[in-house]
Amino acid sequence: MFEVTTDYDKQALLAMNKVANRTFRRRRYLIRRAFLLIVGLGSLVSGTLLLMIFEKLDAGEKVLAAAALVTGCLAIAEGLFLDRLGARASRKQMLAGSSRWTLRFTEEAFTGENAEGVRSTYPYSKIQAAYETSAYFLLQIDLHHCVILDKSGFTQGVPAAFRMFIGNKTGKLVQNIP
Repeated sequence: MFEVTTDYDKQALLAMNKVANRTFRRRRYLIRRAFLLIVGLGSLVSGTLLLMIFEKLDAGEKVLAAAALVTGCLAIAEGLFLDRLGARASRKQMLAGSSRWTLRFTEEAFTGENAEGVRSTYPYSKIQAAYETSAYFLLQIDLHHCVILDKSGFTQGVPAAFRMFIGNKTGKLVQNIP
């Protein structure tokens, strides 16, 4: 019925992390981002105030002022780039040879096979949610696993028909994520 080949490259993993952070991991993402930005701003303000009286500080306090500034910059950078850092971490966790998958969707289930010959089969009942971006479909299997389908990678079937097919098979609406 449908066959899709997807490269789990930087762009695909970034799309997956953005969708996850805006949907099923939204609360955790927002709390972590707010924490990092608040700690970062607090550290920057503290470090800046200590710099104003830098000449009056002893050596230990000067180190503390510098550490506050560095900590603030790092926390703000992490808070601003959580999606990209998550995609990088996902890429590092992938096994060698598992970056290209071919997925086949039949009436009963869908199967995936990578370049190393590793196969996985999932019944449609395992899919908890389905998402669509401009370039990808993402099928959420659980809180830690998502199947990415590159819309340009369809070798059998077309994305518009797949959207209806997967909605019917899962009984869930395919959510459009801008």
